[in-house]
Amino acid sequence: MISRNFIRFLIPAATVAILTACSTHPDITGTWVGTPSRVDNITAAASASATTSLTFSPSADGKNDHGQIFISSLIDASQPVSQTTPSIDEAYEVSVAATAVISGSWTFEDHDDDDIILSLDPASLQVNVDPNGVTFSNNILTQTQQPQLDSLTNATAGMWKKSITDAMKQHFYKLQKITDIKIRNGIMSCEIEDRDFTFRKSGE
Repeated sequence: MISRNFIRFLIPAATVAILTACSTHPDITGTWVGTPSRVDNITAAASASATTSLTFSPSADGKNDHGQIFISSLIDASQPVSQTTPSIDEAYEVSVAATAVISGSWTFEDHDDDDIILSLDPASLQVNVDPNGVTFSNNILTQTQQPQLDSLTNATAGMWKKSITDAMKQHFYKLQKITDIKIRNGIMSCEIEDRDFTFRKSGE
């Protein structure tokens, strides 16, 4: 028969073990800024990249193993412009700036201290294309650098928005799981779909 003294000793020991296990989760709360990564499938662009920030908020109950996540991406897409484009006398490369945001929840995977599962809400996806943030540069014919600002028509801005939205749906869909999270000196290293990524904590 187990003595009462042994039980009184066992309960605190178990409590310490549980707290120790919980504390092994890396502290991911806060905003983490990534480096530019390629975005595929933007049909309106020849090439595109996105700089993504991840903001992890703790849960309302104060636990550090789950909470809400907000993801924002700054997108830079470029496309050669032909001479037949109205109001353009020569061939240039056009660069379009856009933002995409999406939100959802995160939780550490059961029995794993450095993997998190994301559940993003597709209905929260919003994409904004700045019609006045278009840059034309690099005359394709002469290779001279003549950057100038222009604006998109409503129809063209709408085309870019649809194209970027479709691509970002696929881009964010990849963010279902972040694995092998390691944090050191304000840098978070991790893997997403077996690719290595690094993020720097904002403000550090």
